[in-house]
Amino acid sequence: MWKTRIFVSAVFLLLVLGTLPLQFAQDARTSGKDADAERRAVVLGLVRTINTIEVTELSEYGSYAPWPILLAHNQELNGWLKRFYSSGEPNAHFSDMPEILPGWNLRLNVQTDGKGYLLLLNDVGDKTGFAWVSDESGLIRQCKALQ
Repeated sequence: MWKTRIFVSAVFLLLVLGTLPLQFAQDARTSGKDADAERRAVVLGLVRTINTIEVTELSEYGSYAPWPILLAHNQELNGWLKRFYSSGEPNAHFSDMPEILPGWNLRLNVQTDGKGYLLLLNDVGDKTGFAWVSDESGLIRQCKALQ
């Protein structure tokens, strides 16, 4: 009987000790693809934010707005910038198109009647030609240049 208890205790101890290192393990990067995925996720977040702001513009003013008006009407963009953009510059701010942030190009074309828009945002540093595309439908598409 005591052999069984010792055996069960030893197995339990090995299971507990075997899982401890996994709890404290760090997620080490093994390639540059993870850095690309992080950058793309940040750019995607900005596209989502712009889509949300455009919907707000439509409901408040009756039409979608071009980039300069979005900047003037929405402090939400500055909040996004402070929270998610890590350029190392504490005073980073959005600029005019096409390069709204260093290395990020935005094309935001609003229809003349203000009832639609087309958005394309890409990271210039991404050599694959990857970009995010969206429009008034709110769907966000990813695209990659043909090579």
